[in-house]
Amino acid sequence: MIETPSSVNPSSREYAIQLTGAEAALLAQIELDMGKLKFESAQSNAPAVVALMKSLEERKAIPEIRLRYWLDPDLNHGRIKSSHKGLFERNGTKGQEIFEHPHFLPYLRYFLFGADLPPSVISTMKERVGNPAWISSSDILPIAKFARMLARQSGLDQNAAEEFFKLALDLGLPEYTAGAIRKAVHQIR
Repeated sequence: MIETPSSVNPSSREYAIQLTGAEAALLAQIELDMGKLKFESAQSNAPAVVALMKSLEERKAIPEIRLRYWLDPDLNHGRIKSSHKGLFERNGTKGQEIFEHPHFLPYLRYFLFGADLPPSVISTMKERVGNPAWISSSDILPIAKFARMLARQSGLDQNAAEEFFKLALDLGLPEYTAGAIRKAVHQIR
C-alpha cells in the first residue's frame, strides 16, 4: 500500500483505498490539511485534485458507500435536502470545478482514507461493532451511547459527529444506525 501523507491519521491506512503509483504522486502534490491551506496552495492543489479524481473515477476505486455519501441526499443531514455534491451545484459550482474548490478537500480525504478520527477511536468503535451483520435494532441505542461516551473520553466534541457517521458507514452499519450514532455524538455538550 502507498504511504499516506503525514496529515492523515495512521489508523486511516486500514480504510485507505489502494492507490496506483501515479495517483500517489498526485496525492503527494496535494495539501489535504485545510488549516495549512493558503490561497496559493489551494490554486496549486486544483490540477492534482482533478487528475486524481479522474483516475479514481475511471478505475472505480472509491468505495461505493463513500460515493453514496457524496451523491445521496439521504446521507446528508443538513437543512437543505441535497447531496453533498448537490450543495456545490446549488452554489453554482459544477463538474470539474467542484474538484478544484478548496472545500472539496475534506471529501477527497474521506474518499481516500475514511473517517478522520483518532486511531484509538477507530479501533475501539470497530471492536465494539464487530460483525455488522449481527447488529439488530436493539443494539442501536447502546452503540450510539457508546460512541458518544468514546467521543467524550477522547476529548472530541460535537463536531466529530459527522466523522463518526462516516466511520459507521465504513464499518458496514446501516444508514439509520449510522444516523443514530451521528445524532448521539452531536449531543455532546
